[in-house]
Amino acid sequence: MASNLECSIHSGSDLSFDFSCFICQENDGNTEAEFYCDECSKFYCSKCVEHHNYLYKKHAILNKENISQWPETNVDELEQCQEHKKEKLTGFCEDHSQLICQVCHEHNHKECSHVVLIVDKVKEFQRKEDFKQMSATVDTQHQQLVHLKDSFEENMKSLEISYKKILEELISLRKAINNSLDELEKNTKKDLDIFLATMRTSIKNDIEICTRSIKNITFLKEDSQKRKDKNEEPSFIKYRKCIDQSLKVESVLQEMTIKNERTLMFYPDTTIQQTLSTLSGLGQILDTVQQSQTKKTTESSVTRQNKPTAFSQSDPGNQTSDLTKSGQVSDSVSTSSHQLVQRYKGAVSMPDPIIKVKSSKTYKVDITGFEHKLSGICETAAGELLILDGYNSKLVLLDHTYKIVNQCDLPRQPNSMCRIDSNRVAVTAAFCQIYFIRVSYGLLIIDRTLKLQHECWGIAHHQRKLYITAKDALYRYTVDGRLLSKIYEDNSSRRCTGLKIQFGPGQEQSETIFTPTVSSCAVSPDGERIYATNVVSKQLVTLSRDGTVISTLAQPAQDLCYPIWLPGLHVTDSGQVLLCGLWSETVHQVDRDGRQILAEVVKQHIDVSYPTSVYYSKRTSSMIVGMQEYNEIVVFKTQ
Repeated sequence: MASNLECSIHSGSDLSFDFSCFICQENDGNTEAEFYCDECSKFYCSKCVEHHNYLYKKHAILNKENISQWPETNVDELEQCQEHKKEKLTGFCEDHSQLICQVCHEHNHKECSHVVLIVDKVKEFQRKEDFKQMSATVDTQHQQLVHLKDSFEENMKSLEISYKKILEELISLRKAINNSLDELEKNTKKDLDIFLATMRTSIKNDIEICTRSIKNITFLKEDSQKRKDKNEEPSFIKYRKCIDQSLKVESVLQEMTIKNERTLMFYPDTTIQQTLSTLSGLGQILDTVQQSQTKKTTESSVTRQNKPTAFSQSDPGNQTSDLTKSGQVSDSVSTSSHQLVQRYKGAVSMPDPIIKVKSSKTYKVDITGFEHKLSGICETAAGELLILDGYNSKLVLLDHTYKIVNQCDLPRQPNSMCRIDSNRVAVTAAFCQIYFIRVSYGLLIIDRTLKLQHECWGIAHHQRKLYITAKDALYRYTVDGRLLSKIYEDNSSRRCTGLKIQFGPGQEQSETIFTPTVSSCAVSPDGERIYATNVVSKQLVTLSRDGTVISTLAQPAQDLCYPIWLPGLHVTDSGQVLLCGLWSETVHQVDRDGRQILAEVVKQHIDVSYPTSVYYSKRTSSMIVGMQEYNEIVVFKTQ
């Protein structure tokens, strides 16, 4: 069959041309055409054109310089080869399941063993049932494509409507903010006007008092000069009046001297600008995807048969048995929650960049005390570093060279810390308390204390919301202490006895307590993922914004085994998840969906022992690790 196709495609030559000489083809030859006669409507090679010109001297001949005026090949678009546009499809290569022309055959399929003519293939194919069903299959697919196209067009229209609506909301929000700022300015101006009016009235009264006093003392002075009474009684009366007036003037002068220093000063409220500086926009723009499946109603013999895929039991994304027992995920999971989890499972995202360290240096944090627990690290917008010492109940401020600038004694033993704006941090402490501490010109100032109705262990912040763990649950609060929701709960808390708990300096005692099953927490930069460590089930739990469990990851036992001390959990500004535990001597990087460990960023480093906190500084491209029992931090420079 292949030899027949070869004979059909090429007769007399192995070469093929876009335009072949008509006379040579008549004589079973194959020569490339160099000329075209418009009157004869034929192509000629350089030899045959001489014979043509001899017979038809008046015919206009077009050479290749005028090839644009040559006619197009008359190949129907359906039968046209996609690679060689001027060639007609004549064969079918069964080895490659591909339609071919004569040029394709010569250049790409000459060595193929199953090449047949299309006319022969059609005779064979017409006997198969699939050929008759192909039309129905194409019709169904055509309808599906039309339906999808219509859906996309409707989606485009809805996107445009959503865009305009969001623009209107932005304008409205900006107007509301402007109105609020105008109201603040109006109130401040009103206060200024009241102060000015009050001071004007006071000064005016003082001027009037001065005027009256000047008038009185002048009168006495002039009267004394006019009268030359020799009688002692009038003299004594004048003397007495002068003394009384002098005492009044002295009192007035003293009072005036004090009031004379009064002035107006303005101290702007820096929290407004600081809050605005921490924001990247007026809100979040979210792209929500509503997945839909197109039901396949046809099958084709030319495609592979679809087989149902069984979920692997070892899939980390399906390890929710412990959470189901705890009550977070019940058997009757809602369709929306299930779809949300499936969306995260099926989402294709860019891989997280692996943090790689290239050098390290150890710095002493010279805190008074025999034992230390550096349980929290964070950074101000200005680049100052804050270190939390849980054992000694201190917050320490370091400068850019990691030297101590100042220290702050905390009333209760702290557990963890997070930054809430450019120069303020929130610290969780024993007895259900949260301290808000401000950094101002090298000073650490406790602005306020928030008292909650439950224990406070881990803490994280995102867009004016606080995420706080409380022994067996994760809560979401406003910054001013208003409870919004309970996001996650695990009631498998266990009792620990005889543990020494230090509630403050000199307040150590043995207590029977419950392990905080839900301990550390962190939030991704976009707020879409919330991370929490569960030290009982030894898992890193990744939640969606509404608390739906996206995945659970069983961590190495040494990372999450210690019952009281919180594992170090940190999310970088780029969304990379870092985790360390007391006994691991390792800092792990986990993928942002919490499904697998990507790398051991630090593994059994000589300077790292009992790590309890980790922080990544984008400003200095360095990772900082705090430890238990050591008043040292290790700063790793990253690549």
